[in-house]
Parts: sequence; structure tokens; C-alpha cells
Amino acid sequence: MRQNKQMELAVVSVEQLHQEFEWMKEQLKKEILLDVEKMGSKELLTRQQLADYLSVSKQTIINWSKEGIIKPKFIGNRVYYKAEEVNNLLNQ
Repeated sequence: MRQNKQMELAVVSVEQLHQEFEWMKEQLKKEILLDVEKMGSKELLTRQQLADYLSVSKQTIINWSKEGIIKPKFIGNRVYYKAEEVNNLLNQ
């Protein structure tokens, strides 16, 4: 037996859609800030961990490092980022 599935379609203006995206962006930013604060100010993050927390690709983290947006810390042949610096950057 097939079930009937109903689909609803909502009509929204471009402005309403933009407002909804802005609201979602702010909510995501708040969640990220809470996660970073929980990590503590001394914690170091790998590129992948930072990319996961910010919901961006690892390549974006590499690009931001090259552009000076975030400052990597080199320990041996590994690259890390200070959670405190990430928190400060997000609060700007």
C-alpha cells in the first residue's frame, strides 16, 4: 500500500529568506563560541579540529592562515591553533 505524502510549499520574500539565513548564522556562531569556550583558553586545535568547529573545509583554514586571518602555531612538523585566539577572532 502506498501512503500519501503531503508536501507544503511556503512562499517567502527574498528579505525574509535573508533574515532567516542571518538568524541561522548567528545561532551557529553562538554554538561555535560555546564549544570553543568549553575547550579552555590554553587548548590547541589541529587544522581539522578547527575546520570542524567552524564548519569550513581544511583548505579554508590553510587559506586563512596564509592570509593572516588566523595565526598557526608550529610544534615540530605539526600545525596548531590556539582556542583562545579563535574565540577572540569570533568575538570581533
